[in-house]
Amino acid sequence: MASVVPLTGRPSRFEGGLREVAPHAYAWLQPNGAWGEANAGLIVGDGASMLIDTLWDESLARQMLEAMATHVRDAPIRTVLNTHSDGDHWWGNAAMPPEAEIITCTPSREAMDAESSPQALARLARLAGLSRRAPGTLGELNRYVSDMLSPFDLAAVRLRYPDHTFSERLTLDVGGREVQLLVLGPAHTPGDTVAYMPDAGVVFSADLVFVKAIPVMWHGPSSGWLSALETLLALDADVYVPGHGDIARTPELEAMQRFWTWLRGAAADRHAVGEDPFMATEALIRSAGFDEFRDWEYPERLLISVAALNREFDGQPPMRVTPAVRAHLFRHVAILKRRLEDR
Repeated sequence: MASVVPLTGRPSRFEGGLREVAPHAYAWLQPNGAWGEANAGLIVGDGASMLIDTLWDESLARQMLEAMATHVRDAPIRTVLNTHSDGDHWWGNAAMPPEAEIITCTPSREAMDAESSPQALARLARLAGLSRRAPGTLGELNRYVSDMLSPFDLAAVRLRYPDHTFSERLTLDVGGREVQLLVLGPAHTPGDTVAYMPDAGVVFSADLVFVKAIPVMWHGPSSGWLSALETLLALDADVYVPGHGDIARTPELEAMQRFWTWLRGAAADRHAVGEDPFMATEALIRSAGFDEFRDWEYPERLLISVAALNREFDGQPPMRVTPAVRAHLFRHVAILKRRLEDR
């Protein structure tokens, strides 16, 4: 199997590919956890297996399935879980075995209908690539979006939606192994599900956990994310497979708790004096409070969470993440990235 390296071309911060994290339980890791560099998981039972998430395009999904082939030869993939509605966790569904049942929680399924289509993002990537050298802020946006999307073959994605949905909690038997699906959102998105294996002490925690990369809150509330982390820690698992980044354990989850506790308080202070999300985010990143998280990659992504937090502080509903909203946010994220690099 070809080595799994960062899709961005950057040096690897951790080993990618298929890693056994407990007996017959595997993490598929994509360094370094940037936009679209998502992880997945595999649970192998007696005569049946379960896959957790399917990555951002079918090519990546097929590469993952090829690496898993020897493990599922006598235990075919019968169930696929889409943990949430972000495309980088389910747009590879069409590469899954036709007989596999794909499931997700009800809020996630509803949010999938509101997602930008793969083809829309592919068009955006193509246009951004053509205009990378445009002057000013337009060029900043185009370079950022092009770098983000160009590693993925989004134009070829065929959407395969989940077959069934569930609410709050579902316990599955995967070839004699108990797997508990717990809906812990809304937080990162309207519906965030984790898969817990009590017999192995493993939690596939998806995008409720990022490791050494700034998390993104598209939906909220932030209190929901903190509550989800409390629930995850209460499971007292040996291993947490994050949605992005290297394998996590208790210290990494506690760092996430400190991150959200700090950000909620610090962003509230900036909001109280009337700073907009851009001004507030730049100030927060330059503050001493950010020092613990300064080695986390992609600090400019903090702006998206600050924008979501400001809506919380104003008593507004979560932002509806339309293509226009994404373009607006990414424009400011791109400008912020350059400002941070220039100073």
